[in-house]
Amino acid sequence: MHRMSAQWVAVIALLLASSGVATAGGLGFSADIGLEVTYAPVPPSYDITSELTLGFAFTGVGLLSETAFSLSGFVSEALTIAVDLGAVRIAEEIRFEPYFVWNDLSFDLSIVGIDIGMHWILADIGGPQTPSYSTGVVFELGSNIACGFAITSLTGFGAVDLVNLLDGIEAPFSHQLLALFGHLDALCAETADLDVTIVGGFYFEEELVRLEVDYLGMMASNTTWFDAYGLDRMLFELGYRFDDPAFRFLTTMTLDGTFGIVGAGFILDLEIAAVRFTSSTTFAAPVVPTVIPIAFSGQQFGVSFAVCGVLVTSATSFDDVFLFSEERIAIEAAFGPVTFVSLTTFDAGGFAEQCVCAKVTFSGVVLFTHVEFDFAGIELVTFGFHFAI
Repeated sequence: MHRMSAQWVAVIALLLASSGVATAGGLGFSADIGLEVTYAPVPPSYDITSELTLGFAFTGVGLLSETAFSLSGFVSEALTIAVDLGAVRIAEEIRFEPYFVWNDLSFDLSIVGIDIGMHWILADIGGPQTPSYSTGVVFELGSNIACGFAITSLTGFGAVDLVNLLDGIEAPFSHQLLALFGHLDALCAETADLDVTIVGGFYFEEELVRLEVDYLGMMASNTTWFDAYGLDRMLFELGYRFDDPAFRFLTTMTLDGTFGIVGAGFILDLEIAAVRFTSSTTFAAPVVPTVIPIAFSGQQFGVSFAVCGVLVTSATSFDDVFLFSEERIAIEAAFGPVTFVSLTTFDAGGFAEQCVCAKVTFSGVVLFTHVEFDFAGIELVTFGFHFAI
């Protein structure tokens, strides 16, 4: 009850302050309030979840609160506090689901082109019935050196899956060139906040080292993982980019701890005027060992073009025997303050799913709705608003 009361007091205070404090732009005050309601049928009944978001920033200090409720009561609370002192940034994230599950205290320092950071995490790895608390620490070191060269190092004690601190991106240049597919993935699905995984015992668990070079059109990277037993995995990227027309190609290769090839890929990305075409071919180690170390595992083709202000994006996927697997077609249009998005998915059996989103923006207020359905009927309905000061 005290937590709920405090949140509503903060909301009222922000609304009252918006007429005076917010008009004084020189003070650097900003605030946003959002409410999202989700309806999902759960046969033979249904489920309704609401999420209240409250955030503000003032002279380098930021606070974000996200509270979720369902028909059964309190679901989760995530509170993030961040302080930006220029070269030094301090942040803390605390989560309850509905009991305490996560506390991440982080420090970041940037000096003479070198980034140094640390995450100290306390997490419940046992679950609500039998809580078990464990601690993990992740050290970060990174630098962007001249000539497009960059290095990143992550070291985890009591923590694994460190690539999640890099937004889960294992191959940075592949991620850039496959932006069409990533765009479709994000159209009707919220980007999940990725966490490292805390394990029992405070021992060295994982090391991730990444080297990147982007210079004079050449793109190259190497990401290497180590665990407590030594080398675990390596991923290489090598490619080149041309400017006119915008054409990029990239090859990737993944090796295991014994230097055996377990994956490979080839990406082509071409942009001419308002048309973009991307092709991605992947190879992987077969399930049943054969003479060939890797075999064809999939193919994707993506194309995007704009017609009369309407953006159309399509992605076609084929499986490891080059049979049709999936087709996604997205249509995006903006008419003044109204934005419309439609994403249709087909599989080998025909129509699979449809997602429709609409958004209206006026005077700092955003009203939005999101509907997902298939042959069986409605799967999800979301609506709400977002107000920024």
